Parts: sequence; C-alpha cells; structure tokens
Amino acid sequence: MIEHVLEALRGVTGNLAVIANDDEYLKLGLPVFPDSDAGVGPLEAIRTALAASKTERVILVGCDMPFVSADLLNRILELGKGRQIAAPIGPDGMLEPLCTSYSTGILDTVSALIKNGERKVSRLFDAVDTRLIAFDEISQLAGSEAFFLNVNTPEDYDRAKHLLEGRPQA
Repeated sequence: MIEHVLEALRGVTGNLAVIANDDEYLKLGLPVFPDSDAGVGPLEAIRTALAASKTERVILVGCDMPFVSADLLNRILELGKGRQIAAPIGPDGMLEPLCTSYSTGILDTVSALIKNGERKVSRLFDAVDTRLIAFDEISQLAGSEAFFLNVNTPEDYDRAKHLLEGRPQA
C-alpha cells in the first residue's frame, strides 16, 4: 500500500521521506524519521515531518490510504496556497489530517500543543490559518470516492480489493 501512496506523492514532489518507528521502511530507499516522542499520535508525526523537512511545505499522507492520487495532492496544494494548513474533508464529513498540506512555519505551534499535553490534531487546525477543503471541491477528481479509504482491517482490505477490480490497471 505504501508504494501506491509514494507513487501519488512522486507526482507532486521528488523530496520523499517516511515517518515511522520501524527500520523496515528503510528498504524503500528513502529517509526514515522516527517520532521523537512515541505514543503521542498523529500530532507527533506532524511535528516529526515538519522538523525533518527541507522544504517550506509538507504533504503528509497515511500509508494506509492507497487510493490517494497526485491529482488530489496537487489540488490540496492549489487550494491551500497562502495558508498554513490545507486539509480535506472526506465524503463522510470527517477531517483527513493525514492527507494534508502543512507549512513548516507551524512547527513551534505543534511543539507547544504537544508540550501542553494536547493530542487532538483539530486543536492545531484551530490554532493556525487553516483552509478546510470541502469534499465537493475535490469530488470531481477521478477516484474521489475512495481517496480517504483507510485499509486497517481484513474487511477494509477486501473492500479495497473490490474497488481495484473495477478500475483500469495502471
């Protein structure tokens, strides 16, 4: 699944890295950055990515989202120009913090939230200039119905396989 995510990211940037606490990901031939503070959750992944970045923006995508596309990621960047965060909302109305564009300029804010015991990514979105992207702003993109499908269980995997069966082979 991570190969599909990396392929989508390659359509946006050549500067790729993996945020993971497992050296197994080194086999991908990319830099791997572990969380400094294990157990914090997605906010720590955001902080790790921002701290490690050599660019002004970071696009974070969960490796369990195999249906993201370069078109989606480019659209997120386009809609978020001039904003510190650009975060899509899925068709279910849920915010997608692990398919989002972040400015590295918010690193201090993320660090302060974590230091104060905060674990909710939504608090970060409230604290900085955030562009929430309604699903209807991305729904016209090919494959949009499955962009935010997370594959975490055997049932999710079966559903993903079923969706792939109906798509043309890349």
